[in-house]
Amino acid sequence: MKRRVVAVAVALWLVGSVAAQDKQNSSKPAPVAAEVESNIRKIWEAFKHKDKATVEGLLDERFREVEEGAAGFGDKKAEIAMVDEFEITTYTLKDFKLTPLGPNSALVTYLAHYEGKAGGEAINANSAFGEVWVKAGNGWKGLYAQETTIKPQ
Repeated sequence: MKRRVVAVAVALWLVGSVAAQDKQNSSKPAPVAAEVESNIRKIWEAFKHKDKATVEGLLDERFREVEEGAAGFGDKKAEIAMVDEFEITTYTLKDFKLTPLGPNSALVTYLAHYEGKAGGEAINANSAFGEVWVKAGNGWKGLYAQETTIKPQ
């Protein structure tokens, strides 16, 4: 009987500890999520307004990206060059979700609808983005981005 009481007490303590840890972990990402989402929105605005300096400042030196149908990976230099290639007239970003990967990194997913031109061709795209952001100095910088075309909702 004593063993059963001890076992139940230990089980309750473990459940309480896991619940407390989950509560701590779920409350920490809020400021990080807001900062990273803000940085993502700044990059989109920078593309729209042809502001290469902002894009450069928000990407890590090791940045890589891949788009659906691309021939391979692009780097930071290629991403900055894309600012000149795209003319974004309108965009909407939604459904942001941040998942911490550690104290200094996070996975962010979101949906985007954007319109404009690329190489003189009209663009009307719906995409899902997955991005990895890392803490660098006093802020967060984009390390990796992947865009996948999705069906309109």
